[in-house]
Amino acid sequence: MTDRKPRVRSKLDRTEAARALHLDFEGFAKGPPVFAGIRVDDGWSATVFGDVAPGLVPAADAKGLVVANLDAFLRETVDRAVTEHRVVTGFSMREFQVFEERGVFPEDLRPRFVNLLPLARRWRREVHPDADSRVQVARSRRRRTGRWVGGHGNTLLDFARLLSAPSPVSYGRGCTTSRLRHVMTQVERRGDFSRLTPTAKRKWTHVLRHNEADCLWSSLLAEAAASGDSGAEVGR
Repeated sequence: MTDRKPRVRSKLDRTEAARALHLDFEGFAKGPPVFAGIRVDDGWSATVFGDVAPGLVPAADAKGLVVANLDAFLRETVDRAVTEHRVVTGFSMREFQVFEERGVFPEDLRPRFVNLLPLARRWRREVHPDADSRVQVARSRRRRTGRWVGGHGNTLLDFARLLSAPSPVSYGRGCTTSRLRHVMTQVERRGDFSRLTPTAKRKWTHVLRHNEADCLWSSLLAEAAASGDSGAEVGR
């Protein structure tokens, strides 16, 4: 019998949620992420991976963001989690899978990683049963009619709405990939960030705000799920 790998964490207490590194990668369907945002101790920061996406380096410099090697960033994230006794959250297994795919300390991270999605579904079922029923009915209806189900009703935005969490006007669900591609194409063509069109500069700002919102929502959702509350304090 093949030994199964131990699962990631399935529980989170209030202290862990408040101190967690809330991680969110951005990138494309194929290939490694091009940058990451982390929310920790009520602050957000973004790091662009210059080795993976050199085309984003001028855009990162223009915003004063950190530029780093992807694997170095992964190592530093695990080291910080271990040294400071923190957990790392992601709103899917994708964040953990990046460490696995790159072979950067996945087994050191595994006992500290929390996939927020199962916790979020359980929290909604227990605290917002009416909303949970509506989601289940809608998902069942889509299955019966042969429509794509995917994450319907279970996106981070869906849970953020249950939390009444603040949302940037420019959030643009499903737009991040196209915005990133537009910015990178513009940098490739024009070189210096200052020469980008106003539209391209605006798209880069929107991408960063999108990631910051995702990290904030993850932190609020983690605290709500850990405490069993109907919502977390927002606007901090």
